[in-house]
Amino acid sequence: MEGKPVQLMWTGGWDSTFQLLRLLLVHGCPVEPVYLIDDGRGSLAVELKTMEHLRALLAERYPHTRTMLRPTLFAKVSDLQPDTEIEHAYQRVVREHPIGTQYGWMARFCRQRGFSNVEIGAEYTYHGAGALLTDRFVETTSWSGYTTYKLPETEDPDLRMLFGHYNFPLARTTKFQMRREAELRNWMPLMTETWFCHSPVNMKPCGTCNPCQSAITEGFGWRIPRSRRLVAGLHRATVGPVKKTAKRIVQKFRGTYLTPPSATQS
Repeated sequence: MEGKPVQLMWTGGWDSTFQLLRLLLVHGCPVEPVYLIDDGRGSLAVELKTMEHLRALLAERYPHTRTMLRPTLFAKVSDLQPDTEIEHAYQRVVREHPIGTQYGWMARFCRQRGFSNVEIGAEYTYHGAGALLTDRFVETTSWSGYTTYKLPETEDPDLRMLFGHYNFPLARTTKFQMRREAELRNWMPLMTETWFCHSPVNMKPCGTCNPCQSAITEGFGWRIPRSRRLVAGLHRATVGPVKKTAKRIVQKFRGTYLTPPSATQS
């Protein structure tokens, strides 16, 4: 299938790579991956290397995808223009719901590029942003004809500001369902090469960052080296809860006292 490619936020991670494979190998859609370069991200080098490796594996196993998988659109977070409206929306949301800082600059990127219907490979979950979004999604059909999900037009303006640019095709698909489909379609040689850790140690998953902790609790701890799983258990029982509590206190303070109310709250 030729024509306009689907834009997909791709990091080389499990969820976004699964959606990449679905688009290319099931739906037959050309794909333009999008990757925002955060120079302060500890996993930057590993993610770039992972995506390059996955491209090579795809080309080897499925040669017809060489033209379907377009060059990645890279953009540096440091080059994005400030956007007070988005920043205030982010601070108001994070006051009540802990979500990653990336959602603020992703929204700035999409707004400044005029992008809409960008796909995010976010699984069905009630953790992180999923706790805030999962029950709000409405089912719709993508312009390529497959089922996807997005926020309704009537949703809270702050949420629309942060998440209204996206489609969430995996919003009703769990990681275990992805794994089952990947096994049935013989995609596991690719899926096991994906990356998820934010703070790699010697190019291996650290076991203590949020994605590593989530991998363990979701039954994917086999992807973390045994020695780091021991560290992960200690971290989860000691340092982790303290850091999480301190972060939430700071987020609530900023959202409550340093951010003006939205138009609907004033």
